[in-house]
Amino acid sequence: MNANLRLLTLLALISMISLTVYAQSTTAVKRESTVTKHSYVENTRSGTTSDDKKTEKQDGAYWFNRGYTLHQSENFIEAIQAFTRAIGLGYRQATSMYNVACGYSLMNDKENALFWLDRSLGVGFDRADLLIKDSDLDPLRSDPRFNEILKKASSLIKKDAKVSKDKTVSRLEDAVNTYEQLKRDASQDGDEWSKTGSRLLRLRDFDRSISSFTQAVDYLGYRGSTAMYNLACAYALKGDRQAGIEWLEKSVNSGFDDNSKLRDDPDIASLRSEPRFKSIQELSRVLSLSQFNQSSDGSQYSKERWAPAVKSYETFLRENPTNGRAWFNLGYALHYSREHSRAISAFEQAIQFGYRKPTSLYNIACGHSMMGNRDAAFEYLQKSVNAGFNVEGYILSDEDLANLRSDPRFKRYEQMAEKEKHKEK
Repeated sequence: MNANLRLLTLLALISMISLTVYAQSTTAVKRESTVTKHSYVENTRSGTTSDDKKTEKQDGAYWFNRGYTLHQSENFIEAIQAFTRAIGLGYRQATSMYNVACGYSLMNDKENALFWLDRSLGVGFDRADLLIKDSDLDPLRSDPRFNEILKKASSLIKKDAKVSKDKTVSRLEDAVNTYEQLKRDASQDGDEWSKTGSRLLRLRDFDRSISSFTQAVDYLGYRGSTAMYNLACAYALKGDRQAGIEWLEKSVNSGFDDNSKLRDDPDIASLRSEPRFKSIQELSRVLSLSQFNQSSDGSQYSKERWAPAVKSYETFLRENPTNGRAWFNLGYALHYSREHSRAISAFEQAIQFGYRKPTSLYNIACGHSMMGNRDAAFEYLQKSVNAGFNVEGYILSDEDLANLRSDPRFKRYEQMAEKEKHKEK
């Protein structure tokens, strides 16, 4: 695929030799605010129909806008092809080249990204603020060649009044400083460690990102599946495919539920040739509750609706009896099939095998509530709180707890929820 793209881009470069480089507007480059992005694409397209006979410049505008839309939806290969067409048609060539560089950067193709970034500056790209702050270029910032390109653009950067007044450090330095501060503080904030790890991963500081995500996994507990997936990405990009595949499987078994990432994410491209990858991808598909979590009538409770899920997870568990996520999913499907006793048993198995104990305890409380077992419901509700479940987000609205609301003991949990609401204000 990259060979085809290089051929396409080479043809575009040859064709543009005789074309005029259009002046670059600084009001509609790819990296604008969200409102500007959407309004720009819409405004440029307004006033034309499929029946219009377009001029060469209008054709270029079409391909530029198409590339922009594809890039925003993370279809980078198609976006690069569209921007290349715009370049060949002489439309906003410098900005199109910059956007091609961004696409290659996000696909982890440094060679092409750096080539096109350098070319964009050569034909007049003048957005110094983007060179310094655009997160699409983060995968390049730790490469010495990127700093050489910045040196070439130093006169441009100095001329940019906004940038010259900005005394903040570079994006990489800022992320490293945040990491070091978390270390000095001995922070136990898993969310902060995860956010910092994501920044460092994007900047391709693999060792610090791995350290950050490892801390995040430790402190996030049952909420750590995304940090585990990001660990898989970091190890894959670093070249440690064995560790990458191990963390990928751990993330799926811990609840990471995004099959599109396993299919398309360029960060784990090196793992797709591993013998275990296809089995992990199939595991992710089977363990995804979202395949069953659709309802045409808006009703969650339906034995008929959840019967395929119950059958699927019962079959899976006969061969994989220690998979906590599968037990949890079976409990979920049984709960919404109104088979609460069986659901409770399944959630107890999920806890036994270490899967989402706080949530499983809460779900057991809900099951007891719906069966009218108030004492057991309050017992497990308190156990879920003690285990770290955020009941405040559910206590006031979850209909599964309706049988408990007239009990004086419920008042305590309502007060907890109200207190949390005031904190947020």
